[in-house]
Amino acid sequence: MYASQPLHTPLDQLFSFYRKQVVACLKPLVVEYYPDLFNQRQDEYRKMMELSAKMTVVGHACAEIAGFPYDARRQMIGSLFGSCCFLADSFIDDFGLDVANSYIDRMDALLTKGWFEIRTDREKLFYVIIARLFAERDVLDPQLRQAILLLFQAQKRDVAFRSDPESIRSLPRREQLRVLRESARNRSGHAILVLTGFLVPAVPLHYLSLIFLAGSLIMHIDDHGDCYSDLHYHRVTYLNQVADPERTLRRIFQGNIARLRQGLPEGSGRDLLIAFLTKYFVTRLKKHRLQKTHRELAWAVYD
Repeated sequence: MYASQPLHTPLDQLFSFYRKQVVACLKPLVVEYYPDLFNQRQDEYRKMMELSAKMTVVGHACAEIAGFPYDARRQMIGSLFGSCCFLADSFIDDFGLDVANSYIDRMDALLTKGWFEIRTDREKLFYVIIARLFAERDVLDPQLRQAILLLFQAQKRDVAFRSDPESIRSLPRREQLRVLRESARNRSGHAILVLTGFLVPAVPLHYLSLIFLAGSLIMHIDDHGDCYSDLHYHRVTYLNQVADPERTLRRIFQGNIARLRQGLPEGSGRDLLIAFLTKYFVTRLKKHRLQKTHRELAWAVYD
């Protein structure tokens, strides 16, 4: 059931197309506002391009599920959102707690004042991308505004857990796992709702919970693929704390895919989303096993 998909499937062809679109959209911004990312941090630059291509594919699926064509403007929004997620995640995950807490403070200022003091080229690129995203959509739309605030609350809670790990460790084991699973679910679930909210003016309410479910699955798959890197950096996640992570992830994957297949409208949007999730699931199982064998801390580029 989970055998690797053949090369040159429609999904692979779509990825190939969007990789080129993403570079055309984002490279000029990187070169202008954060040239060191391109000139001196090529591994990280390529990782940002690949994550943005992934978000562009997911955005394509979500737009079609909501009943809207994925035109050039929406493709551009998907690219911008992917790079925004990459930079935000890097502030939270890659530079220590001081930078993570500083990111939370900056986002709080942005959401309450509309701006924050920019100190580095990395922050400048992040702000420029957010400004372009906000220019494409009425961010006071209730659905989008709520999704943005809930995503920020999920990020804030995640950083608070890392700042005070005893707040998790002091809980009973069952409660620890519940909190960790909820944290992973919310951070990625609300992110996909923010993406969808930027792409389309409205989504039928009975589809929102299923799109959220797809987003939460992405985070669980990511956490399994990054298990050994997370453990190395003392990051606690739901899937690096359960007794049998692969079995747990398979159970989550099977249940969520069944719900998506049953609940989303028949059509190319649903099929693309399920194909993407299946491919991502398979590649992250492979990544986990290779890291277990070779003890690599991280792969430079998603595949």
